[in-house]
Amino acid sequence: MEQIIYLEVDDDIAAIRDRLEWAQARRVLLVIPPKCRTCSNLVNLKLLQRHVHNLAMEAALVTGDPTTRELAHEVGLPVFSSLGRAQRARWYGRRVIEKAPSRPREYKGPRPRELRLPVWSESPGRGQQILAVAFFSILFLFLAAGVLLLVPSATVTLRPVSEAVSETLPVQANPEIEDIDYETGEIPARIVEVEVEATDHIPTMIKRDAADARATGTVIFINKIDEPVEIPLGTVVGTSAGTNIRFTTIETAILPTSIGGTAETGIVAVESGPSGNVDAFLINTIEGPLALQVRVVNDKPTGGGNMKQVGVVTQGDKDRLKASLLQKLQQEAYNRILEELKEQEFVPPETLVVEVVSETYDEFVGEEADVLGMKMVVSASGTAIGGQDANALVYRLLEARVREGYQLTAEGLRFETGQIVAVEGRKVSFTMKAAGLIVPVIDLNTVINDIRGRPIEEAENLLSQRFPLKERPVIKVAPDWLGRVPLLPFNVDVSIELGEENAAGVAPGG
Repeated sequence: MEQIIYLEVDDDIAAIRDRLEWAQARRVLLVIPPKCRTCSNLVNLKLLQRHVHNLAMEAALVTGDPTTRELAHEVGLPVFSSLGRAQRARWYGRRVIEKAPSRPREYKGPRPRELRLPVWSESPGRGQQILAVAFFSILFLFLAAGVLLLVPSATVTLRPVSEAVSETLPVQANPEIEDIDYETGEIPARIVEVEVEATDHIPTMIKRDAADARATGTVIFINKIDEPVEIPLGTVVGTSAGTNIRFTTIETAILPTSIGGTAETGIVAVESGPSGNVDAFLINTIEGPLALQVRVVNDKPTGGGNMKQVGVVTQGDKDRLKASLLQKLQQEAYNRILEELKEQEFVPPETLVVEVVSETYDEFVGEEADVLGMKMVVSASGTAIGGQDANALVYRLLEARVREGYQLTAEGLRFETGQIVAVEGRKVSFTMKAAGLIVPVIDLNTVINDIRGRPIEEAENLLSQRFPLKERPVIKVAPDWLGRVPLLPFNVDVSIELGEENAAGVAPGG
């Protein structure tokens, strides 16, 4: 009896292989759900077929998907449109693929009626006799089948010669197509777009002198009239010789009621810088009507006014800041695109396209500033390439170069993305390196049919002559006193071993 395994939509090839290894029967029906991407891939079906072959099992697919059915035909897996058809068909022991009669699409007639078996009516006594005979017949058949299935048994281990192959093949990723084109070597791709923004600051390069602190000091006001005079805060005084240096009072002063009465108050230069540092007795003018009432003089020099170095924004500063921030945003955009990728997708950096959406500076050219700041927003896009599609294309091309009578094996199969050859718009041309092992095609059913019923030594000699093996086949029979391979094919298990040294010794490369 076959075992039925219902697959899930998100099962990958590794999960399917694990479920096959846990199967309790040698014949398995894999029921594939709709939209199962794993089973609509040629490489995955090749790996599945090879794994079934290595487990000495027989497996058939149950699916209505036309793509999966076509690929199953290609790799030699039996495939059926329904579970009922699969259970009724005799696909055991050979590569049988369901060929349902096709009907024209315009056919609107009724479905063909299924054949119904006639119902036989029997008398109660007659029926009981038939049931009793049938029961004991079935019991006998089960006992006989159990004996034939359990005793005897044989295991056959074959180690065929293997050969390493490697190729470097051209591939083009094209976002304008949806399916792999094996004739032109094109695979589908998609465009991934993101928008990122950031701010940055840099010190300005050009420096110039600028006034820093204002000079301070004291002046003495002298009353010129016989009345009290108030000198308000902010009264402007200055020098009269050369360039007029102006100062303002920083406090209110009251002159006494007498001619020649004095009062001292502090002053600060109107403009910053060393120009406010004047010698004693140079401040002697008063602005406004107070000049008719009082005189002013500084009996001490003023000081404290000085210069400092300040940065000046130039166009070169803006260009440097833009280039630096744009480079950072390009890297950030590429990392964001990588986060948007699906499983086994990759984006070559050469396909990255970055456009500036906006740029804003916090200072203008010519303004004094030690630091220039900027905010930039960019839009970036890249071409995402499906690694699974690239592997499928390269596998098909590599398989086409395998000579007749040999086949690629899953063991030792390697794919590696090579160099980017050209980027034309959104199309990307690159190379793929593929490497693997090829072994002779050995049909397990043929092996079983050739050796069943033969003495062990004769069977080993026959297999050594018929197939290219690197070692003499090993046949073990239980019970060992039997001395020959069981006659029934169900009691013979055949496995093919490649050897770890061969599978691990293949390195990608041309």
